[in-house]
Amino acid sequence: MATPADLKLLAERLSAPPFSKTWTVIQLHDTITPIQLLQCISDVVSNIDQANLQSPHRNVDIRNELPEDTVARLSDFLRMLKFKDAVSNFDELGQNLFELERKTLFSTLLFLVKDFEIHKKRAYLALFLSIPEVPPEFSQDQSDTYHYMFSMMAFIQNVVIVDLITQISSAQEEFKSSHKWLDGLKQSGNNAAVIKREIQQMEEEKQQVMSKVAKLQKKVEGVANCNQWLEAARNLRMEQQSEAEITERIKDQRMQVTNADQKLNKAIQELKNVKANLTSASPDAFFAKMQEEYKMNRFLSEESLPKTVEEIRSKIRDLSSILAEPAMSESDLTAIEKEISETNLRIAQLAEQKMTKASTSDANLALFRQQAAIISRKKEGAVQRLSALTAELAVLNTQWASKQDQIKQSSGTKMLKGEDFKRYVSELRGKSTNFKRKKAELSELMAEYGILQRTGELLQTKETALQDMIHAIEQKRGVVGFHAAQETLEKVSEKKSEIDQVKGRTLDEISEIIQTLLNTINEKKNMLAPVIQELRQLRQDAQELEINYLEKKRIYDATLIGVESCKYIGHEVLSDLVYSETTKMDQEMKGNRQDIINDQSRYHYINCMHQLAEISQDRVMAEMKSYIGGDEMIELQQKARGFKTYREHYNKKIVEHEHHVKALREQQKKVKAEHEPNMKQIGMFADVCKLLALKYEHNNRVLNGEGQAETGIVTMDRLVL
Repeated sequence: MATPADLKLLAERLSAPPFSKTWTVIQLHDTITPIQLLQCISDVVSNIDQANLQSPHRNVDIRNELPEDTVARLSDFLRMLKFKDAVSNFDELGQNLFELERKTLFSTLLFLVKDFEIHKKRAYLALFLSIPEVPPEFSQDQSDTYHYMFSMMAFIQNVVIVDLITQISSAQEEFKSSHKWLDGLKQSGNNAAVIKREIQQMEEEKQQVMSKVAKLQKKVEGVANCNQWLEAARNLRMEQQSEAEITERIKDQRMQVTNADQKLNKAIQELKNVKANLTSASPDAFFAKMQEEYKMNRFLSEESLPKTVEEIRSKIRDLSSILAEPAMSESDLTAIEKEISETNLRIAQLAEQKMTKASTSDANLALFRQQAAIISRKKEGAVQRLSALTAELAVLNTQWASKQDQIKQSSGTKMLKGEDFKRYVSELRGKSTNFKRKKAELSELMAEYGILQRTGELLQTKETALQDMIHAIEQKRGVVGFHAAQETLEKVSEKKSEIDQVKGRTLDEISEIIQTLLNTINEKKNMLAPVIQELRQLRQDAQELEINYLEKKRIYDATLIGVESCKYIGHEVLSDLVYSETTKMDQEMKGNRQDIINDQSRYHYINCMHQLAEISQDRVMAEMKSYIGGDEMIELQQKARGFKTYREHYNKKIVEHEHHVKALREQQKKVKAEHEPNMKQIGMFADVCKLLALKYEHNNRVLNGEGQAETGIVTMDRLVL
C-alpha cells in the first residue's frame, strides 16, 4: 500500500488541472474503489497522449471496454514510458492490473502524475520516433537472404524497404535535432516575468478569497442558530455525497449485471449450438469436426504462435541492443549505411552466381521450396483470416445480444392490418398533400424573397444617388453636413425615447415591487390580527389580576400596620415573630412570582423557536424531496409552480437580475459617454441654424433692394483695388 506522503502527493496532483479531482487522502486510502482508480489511470494516460490525434486512450470508459483490452492498452503505454514494473515484469503487471490490485494501481498512478510533463514529452516523442513494423516476409535477416531469395524481384523489393527504413531513421534524427533546438528556445524565455505575473495573480486571488470569506462570516454572524444551520448543511452535503456514491455504485452494479447477462446468454447460445450439433449430427461427423478443430488449434499452437513469439522476442532483442549501444554520430551512421549498401550488393552478386550455377536438381529443389513457401503463406493467410473472422464473430454476437436485450425491453412495433393500414395510408396521403402545399408556398416565398431582394438593391442604389445629390446640394448652398446632423439628431431623439421607455419600464417594475411589498404587509397584518386579539384579551386579564393584586396588597398593608401596632401595645415577642414570618413569606412570594414570569417567558420563547425549527425542517425536507424526486405529489407541485427547487428558482432570479443590472449599467455608461458629444452636436446644429437664418435674412434684404448700395460700394472698391 502507498505511504501517506505518496497519497498526499497523489491527492495534490490529481486536484490540479487538467484532472480536477476532489479526492482527499482519506478517500484515496479507504473509499475510492479500484475501478475508479483504473478509470483515473486511463484518464491520466489520455491526457499524457493528447498530442496523438489517433490515440486509442482518448475518452475511454473502461466500463464499456473489455478488461483484457484495458490491461493490454495500459500495459503497452506504461512499457513505452519505461515504467519499471512494465519493463521488468510485464506479465505480472498485466495480471495485477487485471486483478485490480490497489498497490499496483497506486504505484502506477503515482508514476504517471509525479512526472506528468516528462511523460507527456516522452509520449509526444514516441509518436514520431517509434520504429514502424515491417511484415515478417520483408524483415528477414540479411544473412539468410541467400537461402530464401530465389527471385531478383523479391530482392529489389527488400532493398527498397531497407532504403525506406533508412530514410525514416534520417528523418527521425532530423526531428531530434529540431526538437532539441525548440526546447532550448523555450527554456531561454523570460521565466522571471512569468513567475512574477503568476505570483501577482495568486495574490489577487488570495485577496478576493479573503474578502469573500469575510463577507460570508459577517452574513453568518447575524443569523440565529448559525452553528445548527451549518451543521445541518454539512450533514446535507454528506448525505448528498453518499447518495451520489450509492447512485454510482448502482450504475456499476447494473453494468456488471448487464455484462454478466451477456456472458450468460453467450454461454447459453453456445450450449444450444453444442446440443443441436449433438442431436442433429452423427457421432462420426461430430468426431470429424472435433478432429478438424484439434488440427487447427494444434497448427496455431505449434506453428503460428511460436513464430509470432519468436518475432516479438527478436524485436525485443534488437531494441534492447539498440538501447544498450551508445549514441552514434553522423559519421558513424554514414559508415554503417555505406557498409550496408556494400553488403547488399555483395549479396545480390552471390545470388546471381548461384542462379547461374544451379543444376536441374537444384532447380527442382527450388521449385519445391517455392511451393512450400506458397503453402506456408497460404496457411499464415488462413490463420489471419481465421483470427479476423473470430473477432468479427465476437462483435456480431455482442451486437446480437444487445439487439435481443433491446427487443426484450421494448414492446415492439406491430404490423398494421385492415382498417389501421388504410387509416395510415390516408394520413400519409394527407401529409403528402400538406408537404406539397408547403413546398409550393415555400417556392412562392422564395420568389417573393428574390423580388424583394432586387427591390432592396434598387432602393439602396437610389438611396446612394439621393445621398450624393443631397451632398452636392449642401456643398452648393454652403451647408455641408446638414443632413447628417439632422439624422444624428433624429438618432439621438430615438435613443432618448428608448431611454425614456426603459426608465418608464423601470418605474413600472419599481411600482410593481412596491405593490408586492404592500400586499405582503397586508397579508402579514391579516396573519397578526388573531394574535393581536389574543394579546388584548391577555391585557384585560392582566388588568383584572392587577386589581386583585392591589386589593390583596391593601389587606396586607393593613395587617402589617396591625402587626406593627402590636409592638407598642406590649406584645413584642409575638409581633417580632409575626413580622419576621410575614417578611419571609413576602420575599418568597416575590421570588416565586418572578420565577413564574421568567418560566412563562422562557416557555413562550422555546415554543416559538420550536415552531420555527419545525417550519424550517419541513422546508428543508420538502426541498430535499424536490431535489431527489420520485414523489408524484411533489412533481405535481413542481409542475404547478414552474420550477424544481427553490434553490434553482432563486439562483435563476439572481442571475436574471444581475444580467439586467449589468445591461442597465452598460446602457448608463453608454448614455453618459454619448451625452457630451450629443450636446456639442446640438450646439453646432443651433449655430448652423443661426447661420442659415442670417443668410436667409441677408438674401431677403438683397432681393428687396436694401443691400444694393452696400454691394455697389464694395464692387467699386474691388474695381479700384
